[in-house]
Amino acid sequence: MKKNTLLLSNIQMLRALAAIAVVLHHSYPHYVAMGGNLPIVGAVSQWGFLGVDIFFVISGFIMAYTTFNKERTFDNAKTFLKHRLFRIYLGYWPFFLMMLFAIYWTNPQKLESLDIFGSLFLLNSNMFQLVLPISWSLSYELYFYILFVFTFLFSIRYLYVVIPIFILIILSLALYAFFNVEFPHSFFYSPFILEFFSGVLLYMYKEHIMKTWVLFVAVVVIVVAYGYGIEHELKNGLYRVTSFGIGALFIVLSALILEEKNLFHAGKVFEDLGNASYTLYLSHLIIIQVFYSFGLRSVFTMQSDIVPLVGLLLLLFICIAFSLIYYRKIEKPIYQKAIGYRKKS
Repeated sequence: MKKNTLLLSNIQMLRALAAIAVVLHHSYPHYVAMGGNLPIVGAVSQWGFLGVDIFFVISGFIMAYTTFNKERTFDNAKTFLKHRLFRIYLGYWPFFLMMLFAIYWTNPQKLESLDIFGSLFLLNSNMFQLVLPISWSLSYELYFYILFVFTFLFSIRYLYVVIPIFILIILSLALYAFFNVEFPHSFFYSPFILEFFSGVLLYMYKEHIMKTWVLFVAVVVIVVAYGYGIEHELKNGLYRVTSFGIGALFIVLSALILEEKNLFHAGKVFEDLGNASYTLYLSHLIIIQVFYSFGLRSVFTMQSDIVPLVGLLLLLFICIAFSLIYYRKIEKPIYQKAIGYRKKS
């Protein structure tokens, strides 16, 4: 099997930036409450949730990147699923428990409206019923991993036929549900699944599109896709995927081309933060709540352009610092022990 040669340092950078964008999105109400009103902060933070779409595309690409050079065997399929389940649940459960404990002590009545079991096992994608609201995206991630296991049933040659057909089926169902109100919308053929598999397609055809001139096309597509999505406020469903999802796909493609052609390589800082991006994504809501509950927000509450911005940057710094430390000291060692990782001497 041919080995991958991409370093993916720019992908790590995108993971870091996508996580930071989500943190800014959820921190923005506190920035406003502190008296902040800089337009640039609002413009970036308001659409920061779109970092999730970038995560989805990256996830699809990375799954193909790490498995397409492996033998298509039952043992490899089982190992893939085991590693993915360990990765997603071992990272998620500690923060699920922290948030559950916080809700129990601060607002126990809220527990009556939450799906505890569905939250624990990521079986519910309705953020308003989840203990940790941002875990809605993990439900889609989990579903994608389960679907991806079936790629081990086919040789790589047949996957070039099977995966496009599967994408067409999902797209057809999503379109039919979109145009026919009586046809039920379903988690199982959500347009978000298309973002994951667009990342898989990106890996499959990367040899044909990793060209410098494609960068110019990508920039145009990104500007048009994001411009149209923002102009029409396409925040949900098929509209979101066909605007921001396409934009996310071309952002990932651009990052790969820049690295492949030695035009830009992200540094080690982004590599470290990219590794810790899952922790950053999961932990930031809890840290934001602590920032507010301990009165830190009030310290920076002032009618000023600078002071609220300092408060926002401090909150972001705390989130990042915690994530880096937690990933290195807790999350990474636990995961490596779970999968039986042995460091090469």
